[in-house]
Amino acid sequence: MLLSARWPAIFKQYFRTRGFLTKTSILCLLFQTLHAYEPYHAKVAANSTVVNISAPNLVDLNRELKAASLAEIIPGYTPTTAIAFGIDLRGLKAITFFPANSTTLFVEIPDAAITETFTGATRDESLTLFKEFIKEGASLEKLLRAYCRHSPIDPIAGNPTSLMSLMAESDYLLGQLSPFNGCDCRFNTQPVRHQFQAGLDLSRATVKKFDSTQLTFPLRYSYSPCNTWAFIVDAPLQYIRNGGASSLVGSLGIGWRLPLTSNWSLTSIARVGSGGSLDLCTSGSFVSVGAVSSSHYKISHFVLSINNYAGYVSSANLWLTGVNFNYHLHNVAIKNGISIFSCNGLMLCDRAFHIGAEIKDTYFAGSKLFIRHYDEFALNVTTTHINRCLAFDCLTTQLAYQFGEKGFKGYRLNFIYQF
Repeated sequence: MLLSARWPAIFKQYFRTRGFLTKTSILCLLFQTLHAYEPYHAKVAANSTVVNISAPNLVDLNRELKAASLAEIIPGYTPTTAIAFGIDLRGLKAITFFPANSTTLFVEIPDAAITETFTGATRDESLTLFKEFIKEGASLEKLLRAYCRHSPIDPIAGNPTSLMSLMAESDYLLGQLSPFNGCDCRFNTQPVRHQFQAGLDLSRATVKKFDSTQLTFPLRYSYSPCNTWAFIVDAPLQYIRNGGASSLVGSLGIGWRLPLTSNWSLTSIARVGSGGSLDLCTSGSFVSVGAVSSSHYKISHFVLSINNYAGYVSSANLWLTGVNFNYHLHNVAIKNGISIFSCNGLMLCDRAFHIGAEIKDTYFAGSKLFIRHYDEFALNVTTTHINRCLAFDCLTTQLAYQFGEKGFKGYRLNFIYQF
């Protein structure tokens, strides 16, 4: 119990009526049946009435909880009525209330170890003080750490749709610059000296009644003068939509791929990433270093590839409007995958189509996260010579299914064009 020693006396003073205590207990239980997809929700209890409020951001939620709005949905409500709010801050629970005849808002956020009071001239001012506290209060570090541990949809860390996961996935993909790696008996990093990659990745994920839609734009350039070692610049950008809330994250990675044998290469990567959301009141930045091992084994007309990635990722200071959005996270990302790809394509309409399948496992060790472990299974089809004026180009279409802890499920449709 996080309430300080003085709080029991406050409860006795303001909540003498049995009816209000009963409603407050019911309010806490109602969190178990909250079924809405917006990031912010509130269960409001007053005058024997319980109502639900949903909003895409804190500004809208604050407006819906003001006296004028409450008077419209709760019969008999006045600015002196005792009222309790069970607020869901995108997965982080806050128990708040106004005692009768008081403008002081009492707040407890158990998962963040926060207990505060906010007193304005009116209840509306107190709610505004609470909103500003959530956005950039003195306890912001506690809130950020609580978000990555308890929020299914934090855009920066803690789940497979966050910036941290995007950075690890982007590093892992640098292990194989061409889908045809391993089809040749000699080592071949990439088929052309200057290789570019662009694409579109559309994914949808659900967990704990929250949903996320991600639109990712992978961008990559690799330089290999003799088709052996390669210098790589990778800059994916991702747009995330959670209900009515929007987030934007991205990273920049620099890699160096070195062949160790005719079928084995090692790629070292350094990356920095940043992102944020005005709607979700958060921002963050990470730096990471890692390496991915990629080995290929020719089996008849197929190539079996084994990719293993390990990287260290740490949050960094990010100062915005005088506030430091540092999550204070230190994690080791581990990704292991195995794939099979057909070197001889199926001819259709004078064009070769190559099929492939992949399964990979992801785990984050270190600081506690909402989802540490998840897996992915994917099927893909690759065709070459889209533009016959180019020496080499190929288009890969991939359909993937993701699943993991806490009931996480996701689907991805990915288009990658290389030339």
